[in-house]
Amino acid sequence: MSPRLVILIAALLLVVVISLPVAGQQGPTTNWTPSRTAWGDPDLQGIYTFATQTPVERPKELAGKAVYTEGELAEAAQRSAAARRAREEGPVDPTKPPGGYDAVWTASERGKLTGRTSLIVDPEDGRMPALTPRAQKIRSEIEAEEAARTIGKETIYNTWADHSLYTRCFARPIPRLGQAYNHGVQILQMPGYVAIHYESMHDVRMIPLDGRPHADPKIRLLNGDSRGHWEGNTLVVDSTNFSDKERFGPTWLNGDGWDGLPQANMRYTERFTKVDAKTIEYVITVEDPTMYTRPWTIVLPWRADDPNYQNPEDLYEFACHEGNYRMMEDTLSGSRVLKSKGVK
Repeated sequence: MSPRLVILIAALLLVVVISLPVAGQQGPTTNWTPSRTAWGDPDLQGIYTFATQTPVERPKELAGKAVYTEGELAEAAQRSAAARRAREEGPVDPTKPPGGYDAVWTASERGKLTGRTSLIVDPEDGRMPALTPRAQKIRSEIEAEEAARTIGKETIYNTWADHSLYTRCFARPIPRLGQAYNHGVQILQMPGYVAIHYESMHDVRMIPLDGRPHADPKIRLLNGDSRGHWEGNTLVVDSTNFSDKERFGPTWLNGDGWDGLPQANMRYTERFTKVDAKTIEYVITVEDPTMYTRPWTIVLPWRADDPNYQNPEDLYEFACHEGNYRMMEDTLSGSRVLKSKGVK
């Protein structure tokens, strides 16, 4: 073998090795270069959806499998579509309550499979890391408190405080991973700032890029204190100073809110990289040594090619009045009736 050929092969191998991602570190999936704003920053602006059918955690039956083959992905999409049709088009059981929202609300926001078997990419098993003993104790206390308010299949609400911040229409936690509807999100940029407007709960995050330090640790906010900077074409956002005075509500992993664990020591590192004209690769790393035995990372595409999100007018008003008073009245009065009847 000639020396030139040996050198060429060695160089190619080096390129391959350098290109391989390090476990727990995710980067852009392509070398696509985004356009620039008038002041020179990478342009991430647009309306996207983060709806997806890919679960946060890898199903146990897919243990050891991180990515679908093309054939497996097609089969998984067919199974998902069939299950969805069964839910949306199945017969109505007149003996059961009608539930909250039907296909009129949810059918247009089904999302797509990402090609991975889970949104979690680190740990490599696609599962959340173990909770610390402190977190396990808090989780048990939450579950016991909720069980004490359950009569048969009904949940009893004794006071307004039994409702989460989300069901009271005050706030929804970050990072946003999935929900029943209103998956729209809009990114706006200006010199020195990036604004992220979420369709659900009409939250707006104003993220400064001027290198200022985080707010005083005594200042605590429901969605934390965010600071951003650019690393090449990637917007990196560091968020701390979360409040843990009230929990957000049902399980965060199901997309309906935070899981009830205190957030005071949480730190999120979010990475936004535009990987093609229609997609932002959104990478979130969660760190809290008081709650989790190790950091963990999620990758979720934000897509601008969804037919429901193509124009600035496509973000809908989230018409949930702060306090959600009618819901409050209904659940509290209904709970009193159930208790008076001794429902079991």
